Amino acid sequence: MYSNKLAEAFAQASEADKVELAHFLANNLDDAEQAQDSARVRDYVAAFDRFAAPKAGERF
Repeated sequence: MYSNKLAEAFAQASEADKVELAHFLANNLDDAEQAQDSARVRDYVAAFDRFAAPKAGERF
């Protein structure tokens, strides 16, 4: 069985952990204006959730 450790970690992470990582990424990868945008952080968290969703037939 294929195992994606990052997807598994995101699936098990708390929302607070995902938000903390999203803020870290925003502060370090985005320009200052985007980093302060809460919508940008929500976009990151949503991307984590999509990445964590198992694909058809996949199990963690």
